[in-house]
Amino acid sequence: MSDLPDDFNCTITNWEYIYGLCRTVSDQVKRAEFEPDVVVALARGGWFAGRCTCDFLGLDDLTSLKMEHYVGAAEKSDEPTVRYPMPEGSVEGKDVLIIDDIADTGGSIRRAQEYVEERNAGEVRTATLQLLRTSEFDPDFVGERLEEWAWIVYPWNFIEDMIDLIAGVMERADEETFDRESVRHYLAEYHSVDRIEMEIAQPDRLTEVLAEMERREVIESRGPDQWALAE
Repeated sequence: MSDLPDDFNCTITNWEYIYGLCRTVSDQVKRAEFEPDVVVALARGGWFAGRCTCDFLGLDDLTSLKMEHYVGAAEKSDEPTVRYPMPEGSVEGKDVLIIDDIADTGGSIRRAQEYVEERNAGEVRTATLQLLRTSEFDPDFVGERLEEWAWIVYPWNFIEDMIDLIAGVMERADEETFDRESVRHYLAEYHSVDRIEMEIAQPDRLTEVLAEMERREVIESRGPDQWALAE
């Protein structure tokens, strides 16, 4: 999240909602009468979507492709690159559905399509569960189009994202120690994370996140229900 502005809206999702988007994408694939031989899920966000789509489409051939923008320590490339190449011949002559959780700029899934096509695949189509309006790439199948930009917190990276978000608001807030209520306050102030929304999507998980932050030495205890950023 280091490249994001200080203030940005976040939307927290749950498994049921995302499962519904997987069904929507799969229904679109069926209506298009596209019958892929293999699903390529982009790591890491596309793994859940890829597995669910295989279930909905009756497929057992699922593989993965890891795309990244980083080319070295603290060095970021504008062009996504493949970190782990696919095995030789894994998609040759096969119709392929490439799927990811979300397209922000669309660069990763566009490059993934090029990469798969370069490996002599048959017909290659693309899908994302969600599509941000900022994307310059329009996948063939989209579960949901989002008109307003937001950082989407998915169930599979809830702890990871919440640690980053909470550490970020602690750095910005004019306080030395924080309790649960002040953490919630600053999440709402800086990122529009509504308490009720969070509890509906991911109930009773703030304590878990704070405990994990303490275990990872991101924060340290300053008394009962009191934490500060670790020095």
